[in-house]
Amino acid sequence: MAVLTTAMPMAVLAATWYLPPGWNLLGTAAMLTGFLLVLGKAIVGVPLALLISERNLMSLSRFQALVWTVVVMAGYLTMTLARVKTGASNAGGVSIPQELWIAMGISTTSLLGTPLVLGGKRARSPDEKLVRNTSVQLAEEATDIDAHRQGVLYANANMTDARMADMFQGDEVGNTAHIDLAKVQMFYFTLIAAVGYFMDVAMSVARGANSALPALSQGMLALLAISHGGYLLGKTGDHSNSKPA
Repeated sequence: MAVLTTAMPMAVLAATWYLPPGWNLLGTAAMLTGFLLVLGKAIVGVPLALLISERNLMSLSRFQALVWTVVVMAGYLTMTLARVKTGASNAGGVSIPQELWIAMGISTTSLLGTPLVLGGKRARSPDEKLVRNTSVQLAEEATDIDAHRQGVLYANANMTDARMADMFQGDEVGNTAHIDLAKVQMFYFTLIAAVGYFMDVAMSVARGANSALPALSQGMLALLAISHGGYLLGKTGDHSNSKPA
């Protein structure tokens, strides 16, 4: 870990310093992503460990939070080091627009709000008929589902059982075999917003405009807010005909 934490800043510095403007942002983002993968592998033996929730499932709320973290951090680091390279005063004074703070707040709300919304469901039990139905649909023993579930929430036995498909499935035993449309919507809007914003930052860096990160449009903020709101509201319903445990 000591070698890893020393090598990562040096790799980021090299990518930003030596790659052409615009490409240095891509290099920095790649280095940050690589660090997260190595971190997961070094600590728990799974490269994508940061995406895996306490239920041993790939989490969409974690995914979107990490995407925004990498995009914003890569942009800020690239602009800061570019200012150092050109000898600008107050190199760390890259301005962060209010719209970006709002987007990060929306992202964090989903990340922290998810366990709060699902917390009460851990004290309830699913309908046994739905457990059997899910067992058939997933080709998994009903006894295994019962053994690993957390209340009505579906869970895997181990982190190594986590799959990317988890991000699009329902949270409960009663709907985990189905695709959650609210999750699909949030995934698309997150990718569209993050990729679009990444390109905006890359073009700013390529032009030498390193004094401030670009702002997100009001329309994109509205789409993010609606999709994240739908994501959280979709978790409040009872999809397992549950009863108190």
